[in-house]
Amino acid sequence: MEQMAEWTSGTSREIVAALRERIRPAVSRRRDRIEEHVGRYWISWRSRKRDRVFAEVRALRGRVQVFILPGPRDLRDAKGLARRAPRTQGWGWFRSRIEVSSLDSVEPAARLIVQSYERLVRRENGRREPRATRVAQDL
Repeated sequence: MEQMAEWTSGTSREIVAALRERIRPAVSRRRDRIEEHVGRYWISWRSRKRDRVFAEVRALRGRVQVFILPGPRDLRDAKGLARRAPRTQGWGWFRSRIEVSSLDSVEPAARLIVQSYERLVRRENGRREPRATRVAQDL
């Protein structure tokens, strides 16, 4: 998080922190942990249990973009925040983009991120089972 402080506005930092705090309870209910990797222009949130990124966050000046796994049609999105993500985003894994420009939008955005996490936990993201699991089932 320290790297991010150099290039984002205060509003973006507050939004990212608020999103992080709102998704942690859903993850801890599953006895999982979020591994956060901070790059120069993005933050990835990865499930430790599933070893898979479920959200990518880009903090920009005064707003935050969040990319998540499910497509806009697959989400329960009462506020209509989710838009189709560009195919180039996240090697084509992320299908929705959310723009959060105020703290008022944090709660509905966090619900969408939790849906991405829940989808990952239920393995509905099209990813194959880990090789070790497939080999063990074959024996």
